[in-house]
Amino acid sequence: MSMAKYLNRSVAKVDLKRATRTCCLKPTEAEHHMIRLSSGENFVGRSRETGIRDARCSKRQIRLDVDTNKCLVNMKVLGLNPCGVNGLMVMQNTECKLQHGDLVEIVYGRHGFQVVFDPPPIEAEEVPVSSATSISASTSERWDSAANGKLVIFTSAGVVPSEKIAGYDMDGTIIKTKSGNVFPKTIDDWQIIFPEVPDKLKSLHKDAFKICFFTNQGGIARGKIKLDDFKGKIKQIVAKLGIPIQVFIAVGDGLYRKPRTGMWEHLKNEMNCGVRVQEDRCFFVGDAAGRPETGKGVTKQRKDHSLADRLFAANVGISFYTPEVHFLGKRVEEWNKPEFDPTGIHDQVTLFDPDNITFDGHPNEMVIMVGLPGSGKSHFCESFFQSRGYKIVSADALGGVPACLKACERFLDAGNSCVVDNTNVDSASRKKFLSVAATFKIPCRCLVMNVSIAHAKHNIVFRELSDSLHSKINDMVFNMLKKKYQEPALDEGFITIHKVNFKPVFANESEEKLYKMYLMEK
Repeated sequence: MSMAKYLNRSVAKVDLKRATRTCCLKPTEAEHHMIRLSSGENFVGRSRETGIRDARCSKRQIRLDVDTNKCLVNMKVLGLNPCGVNGLMVMQNTECKLQHGDLVEIVYGRHGFQVVFDPPPIEAEEVPVSSATSISASTSERWDSAANGKLVIFTSAGVVPSEKIAGYDMDGTIIKTKSGNVFPKTIDDWQIIFPEVPDKLKSLHKDAFKICFFTNQGGIARGKIKLDDFKGKIKQIVAKLGIPIQVFIAVGDGLYRKPRTGMWEHLKNEMNCGVRVQEDRCFFVGDAAGRPETGKGVTKQRKDHSLADRLFAANVGISFYTPEVHFLGKRVEEWNKPEFDPTGIHDQVTLFDPDNITFDGHPNEMVIMVGLPGSGKSHFCESFFQSRGYKIVSADALGGVPACLKACERFLDAGNSCVVDNTNVDSASRKKFLSVAATFKIPCRCLVMNVSIAHAKHNIVFRELSDSLHSKINDMVFNMLKKKYQEPALDEGFITIHKVNFKPVFANESEEKLYKMYLMEK
């Protein structure tokens, strides 16, 4: 086939796709409905069709003018209350342009939808100029976002999808501060970390690697850094390096923050134009590598602030290098492994060993659980004690310790055995319940969760990532309980004390996969 015929046929295919392209607003919340948009003028607001019943949302909250050929939507805010676009507030009578992937909040902070064109406006649709298998580079820069703005992506002009990804952290890997401070004083407080960086990246780009940065920027979520300012910084860095780069910015916590793999998964599934990434041909470079402090005086090197970059590469399954090894060719450095390795959790197969203790058909008694948050107490109580007729007493469910004490009294008085599912980390908290058991002259046994501090912290993060309804445990509360912890002793009044191992139970394969990743940064 001649090139002219091939080009004509390719143009015809592209025109057909454009003619049949549809546009919709895809809801980010379960209670809302998909909103299908027609070419031209559309009005969106409070209605049965959208599932929005919020009185703060007008029936005609926004006007959307859809151009399916150009994959553009011109939005105007009509309602009194502001809307949100990619996390930014948009006031009444303001107009702005939306692209595929942009996030729209019909009322600022509420009712999130994502703009979706089908087929999407990927550059692979464009007519190739060299061969039928080539994929065009992006012709202009663009910003995208996902998950209510928790992930922001910059794609510079000229980025080409590839099966080979050269991944980099940014701070401490590509750039460092001019001031010499650990953290930049201003948005302009940066410089390229080594003179070798630009040439190395250009060489990889020439070798058909797609250059991607993956950076954690929690300061944006905390309000310490303005997103627009940081976007400007990203564009300056890319311009300085002089090659096409795609930048993934994790705003705040969650699945997108390294070492979790959300940014990488989004690259593979949404930002590589359908080209399959081959992990065995990819690598990642970062300074958060768990290296200890070395040297003295002028040769002193600070210890790494975390293991996030090294563990991110481990979770993804790609090779890892530090900046010094990758850019400067230095020897591989020593590093400290994390305190807890979730990949070996399958080795723990026994939840509880009943050989030396029995609960079935046991007379009226009290059991006091002991363990830090995340140690698995509640799961154990529900799975082990409920089926044996024990009444579970929990401060989380009842609203505090006084209510728990009264509940224990009621259950014991009625002849029921009960288990106290609180942290009970110190002897003073345990004494209150032991006194109740003594009053009723019934025996009290103690079960201690056999879980390390690092393992408990891992469980807490997993719980927050997999169950949004579960109450969060902040570091201050956890550390306070850890400081108060006292190992239970028989002289407190227990007849026996036993250890309980932790064995996770997963609802599905994706939960198990998540659990067996490194979720903590240290």
